[in-house]
Amino acid sequence: MNFPADLSEKYFCLNGDILPLEKFSTDLLEGNNIIYEVIRVKQSTPIFIEEHLKRFMHSAASLGYNNIRAEEVIASIKILLKSNPVEEKNLRVTYYQKFTSRKSVLLIYFIPSRYPSEVEKQRGVCVETLEAERYNPTIKVENKALRAIANEILTTGQCYEVLLVDHNGNITEGSRSNVFFIINNKVITAPDHLVLGGITRQKVIDICKKNSLQIEFKCLNVKEIGNISGCFITGTSPGVLPVSKIDSINLSKIPGIIYQIADEYEKMVNTCQKNWR
Repeated sequence: MNFPADLSEKYFCLNGDILPLEKFSTDLLEGNNIIYEVIRVKQSTPIFIEEHLKRFMHSAASLGYNNIRAEEVIASIKILLKSNPVEEKNLRVTYYQKFTSRKSVLLIYFIPSRYPSEVEKQRGVCVETLEAERYNPTIKVENKALRAIANEILTTGQCYEVLLVDHNGNITEGSRSNVFFIINNKVITAPDHLVLGGITRQKVIDICKKNSLQIEFKCLNVKEIGNISGCFITGTSPGVLPVSKIDSINLSKIPGIIYQIADEYEKMVNTCQKNWR
C-alpha cells in the first residue's frame, strides 16, 4: 500500500463523517483516477491549505470531477483536526470514484510522516537518480507503479529521495519532491509544464523573486551534475532540504543561498500558523 493510514492516530474522515480508525480498510484506497493532496499539519494547523486546495480542485476539474466542492474539503479537514488534534503530521486528502459503483469518495486521513532531522537540514541528504517520468506531471493523480519503484529504492538504499530523469537525460523532479540546483549562485529548476507544481516549490520561487535571487527555469541534464555548486529538494515533508550527494557525486559544501531560502521558507510556515483559525 503506497499511502497507509497512520495507526497511531484515532480517526479519519469519510465523506464528511468522522470514523474511528478501526474502520479504516485498504478497500477505501482503491478506485479510478485517484487525485490527492498531502498537507503538512503543524500544531493542528494545515500549512498552506489555500494553495493545496487550489491545486486539488485543479486536478479534480482536469479529470471531470464536478461534484466535489472546496468548502466540503475544508469542512472535513476542520472536523477531523478538531476530533484528532496533532502536533505535526501529514494529512492525505483523497478523492476518486469506486471501480464498480462509480460512487464518489472523499477520504481524509493521517499518514506516517517523516521530517528531516536537524543534522539533515544542516549537512544535507543523499539522493539517487532514476530513469522515469510522469505521464501527466501537472495533475496530482496517483501513480502506483512509479511510487512502488521509488519506495523500493528508498527502502533498500541509503538515499533520502529519488530524482526522475526523462528520456532526454534531463532531471525533472523528485518522486515526491521538486528539485533545485545552484550554479554560479543562480537557482535553477525545471519549467512548470514538466513538473508537478509543488506548493513548497512555488514558495521557493516567490522567495527568490522577493529577495532578488536569480532563478532560471530549465532542466539540468544528468551529465551536468558535476557542474553544480549545490542542490536542494522541496516538498511537504522535507520543506527546503539541502542535498549533499547525488548518486556517486559528493557536494562537499552547501552554498549559503540554500540556508537563506530555507530560513525564509520557515518564516512563511510560522506566518501560516498564526493566520489559521
